[in-house]
Amino acid sequence: MGTESKNKFLTASELDIFTIPGFSERMTEIKTRISPKLGLLGEEVVNNIQSSKGVVLFPHVAKHARRVINPPDETWVALSPSPRGYKMHAHLAIGVGYYGAFVKCVAKSESAEKALLAQAVNKLKTNRSIWIIKGDNPVEADLESVLEVIDHKSYGLEIGVVIPEVPGETLAAWLDWTLKELESLWPL
Repeated sequence: MGTESKNKFLTASELDIFTIPGFSERMTEIKTRISPKLGLLGEEVVNNIQSSKGVVLFPHVAKHARRVINPPDETWVALSPSPRGYKMHAHLAIGVGYYGAFVKCVAKSESAEKALLAQAVNKLKTNRSIWIIKGDNPVEADLESVLEVIDHKSYGLEIGVVIPEVPGETLAAWLDWTLKELESLWPL
């Protein structure tokens, strides 16, 4: 194997995994080819955040454990303040799907910090994309409607960036892109 292929991290061609039709076939590819790479990226990012910001976060690679029929269209590593999980907390997510790569600040519907995140987004007037999660469906939102997540227990909130490709094919390129995007989300 040449040096160039050894240095490859998560490439655009690997996004084809999300077009595999069968549940077990796609999950096997996600678990063996993408999840370990996202786990490594998550470790690098939390180490960088701890040394630069003094904040301790814990990486949690998505397991998609509740899924049994429909294969996921995306997967991620969540960076949470809790070693026990991420869904109950506002957290950072770095991931990929058939459509490209993303970095987001996320508050699931069950997150205790959902209202605080919505208020921060509204107050800080972020220039990042905003999605309100209504059930399983993300709906693009604007600053005026972001506060509606507070009134709806079943709504979640995501703020961030999605690109229609990968930010590079090396760990260094992914890390550089991720840290720049997280820096813009950090005030939230």
